[in-house]
Amino acid sequence: KRIPKAVIYLYVAGFVLSALGWECWWTFGWVPPGQDVNHRRCPEDPSSCLSNQLLPPGINWIVTSLYDAGIVCMLGLWLVLQVWKKDVLLAMWNWKVFVVFLVWFVGQNLIVELLISGQISGAEDVNENEIFVSWAPLSPIGPHWNPSIKVIGEARLSVQNQIPWLLMTPLFYACCIAVYRRQHHQSKDDDDDEDDDDDDSKPTEQRMKETVLREEIKTAAIATNHSVDPESNASNGSEHPTATV
Repeated sequence: KRIPKAVIYLYVAGFVLSALGWECWWTFGWVPPGQDVNHRRCPEDPSSCLSNQLLPPGINWIVTSLYDAGIVCMLGLWLVLQVWKKDVLLAMWNWKVFVVFLVWFVGQNLIVELLISGQISGAEDVNENEIFVSWAPLSPIGPHWNPSIKVIGEARLSVQNQIPWLLMTPLFYACCIAVYRRQHHQSKDDDDDEDDDDDDSKPTEQRMKETVLREEIKTAAIATNHSVDPESNASNGSEHPTATV
């Protein structure tokens, strides 16, 4: 089956929002004291780290953005469509749908952060060099105020890393509404155009039939006039004699 256009548009929207919203900023450490991903993975010797060789910054932001758009955004959309179908996205807003997106977005992010908290949660390494994640448009509090708590062992959950998906929820939901409403209106307009074409074609066909019928009648009349007996015409003329004075 073909992938619906709406899904493709929303996948692109999810990729762009996550890439420009925080992934590029966190990968390259654009705003001090934010550190690039290579330093956060291996603070002691970034160049010798295998993960840095497999996923250098130029590829890392693409991979993480593809993950955000595909696994997170598309799976969240799938969950919503399984519960309410696409008609719910034609409405302006539905708080139940918003909560489903929010729980899924933030919930999966909590799990991811627990798995890689040493890279993004401000955890301290063995040399007590603290990890700083860059400021980003969808992570506006930056690393300067970033409370965190230990959950399992040294794994931490921090405020800064939850903000992007908190802000992503209404943004992506708004994109879903805009895309599905536009697609619905386009389909409706296409159906109306087809109906108008049918209505326009009916009078034209009928006029053509009437024209052909008139031509046939005219041809039949001419043939009838040529077949009339001349003596009959003469007798008709004698019935009306000319008056003499």
